[in-house]
Amino acid sequence: MSLSIGSRTVRGMVLFLLMGWARSVPAQASGQSGGTHTDPASNPQRPSIVRIGVPQPAPQQFPNSPVLPAGMDSAGGDYPSKYQEESTKPGAPPRHGEFVVAPIPFSNEAFSFGLAPVVEYIFHVDGRDQTSPPSSIVLAGMVATRSTWALGGGGSLYLKHDRFRINAFGGHGTVGYDIFGVGNSGGNQGLTIPIRQGGDLVLLELLVRVKGKFYLGPRFNYRRLSATLDSSATNVTPPAGLDPDDLGAEFTTHAFGFKVLHDTRSDLFYPTKGHKLQFVADFFDATRSSAILPDKDLSYQNYQTSYNHYLSLSPSQVLALRGMFCAVDGNPPFYELCQFGSSSDLRGYQPGRYRDRLMFATQAEYRKMLSRRWGFVLFGGIGEVAHTWDSFTGDDLLPAGGTGIRFNLSKKERINLRADIAYGKTGWSWNFSLGEAF
Repeated sequence: MSLSIGSRTVRGMVLFLLMGWARSVPAQASGQSGGTHTDPASNPQRPSIVRIGVPQPAPQQFPNSPVLPAGMDSAGGDYPSKYQEESTKPGAPPRHGEFVVAPIPFSNEAFSFGLAPVVEYIFHVDGRDQTSPPSSIVLAGMVATRSTWALGGGGSLYLKHDRFRINAFGGHGTVGYDIFGVGNSGGNQGLTIPIRQGGDLVLLELLVRVKGKFYLGPRFNYRRLSATLDSSATNVTPPAGLDPDDLGAEFTTHAFGFKVLHDTRSDLFYPTKGHKLQFVADFFDATRSSAILPDKDLSYQNYQTSYNHYLSLSPSQVLALRGMFCAVDGNPPFYELCQFGSSSDLRGYQPGRYRDRLMFATQAEYRKMLSRRWGFVLFGGIGEVAHTWDSFTGDDLLPAGGTGIRFNLSKKERINLRADIAYGKTGWSWNFSLGEAF
């Protein structure tokens, strides 16, 4: 057994556990309760924020599907020969799997301390299959201050020479965090209230290769989630844009949808060429139940599209480009809105501070390998949230940029531990994550 940290599935599951229940991970911690919090960014010192996350490479979900974990954006492409070296002759024995163990401690603006243990088994379903990327089965958990805990598991299977891709994840947990308002005004004001959110999540997805590098398939989401004011808070007024009826209610939700994917990336973990174009649509039906209000049926839709492109500048240099767009229509609860901060679009912003029905982001990242183990990156981008299409005026653009170091944790692959420092409109933040940002 070999120990290493990282894989796209590990990133997806940890993100799923840390962020899935709220689709917006905690924004900022405060010792106050019972009222609206003051934005620390208003302090002239603009204190930095430190957090550990596992940004998804997807559109806001991914990035842009409310529960679509990072590992769920299926991998594909012309995989390098290292996947083929272990079994190249007909009748050769199956390739051996590998266990991945990652006990990840973290501290951020929401939790003074937490631990996210992950155990994953990476393997090839058919050792003689020279085309499919490795499959994985994962179990992950999280415990943190503010009585936060979560447990989940699932896997990604690549079958029949990458003709079929099956993804399945599920989890249960409860998270305490502070929530901002909606829209640019809500983010700029920086006012929050403490809430607790928890419940169950299930995601199933089947992709079939229809032609070349094109994949198409159905998806199914199930969620039973509740969001309530923190027990320590009394007589608080929700930030602008939040529906008070969403607090103290339970949402039972199911959604059928589909994904279209075109994937020519050169590698699953560290692509140096190729691209990934993805479109996801989920159609939700929900019932909102409350002890003081009559049940209400809601429907809403989530659309996400993203495009990643990779250019090899030299054997040790890569330029990675990304554009994404998210749109939510209908009557969604607040945690289903598009938002910055819970993914790597954009780094430098607190999770959920800027959220609304529409969102876009573009970014570029220069990646340089200094050695087998070490590397560094430079990145920058812009994005914006809006309530309607004509609200995209350019006056509320959110800039972000920064730099980071990389340390390769794997002997077989290039699976990087990354530490990024990013600066956005509201100040500095640190991010510690596994795998590339996109």
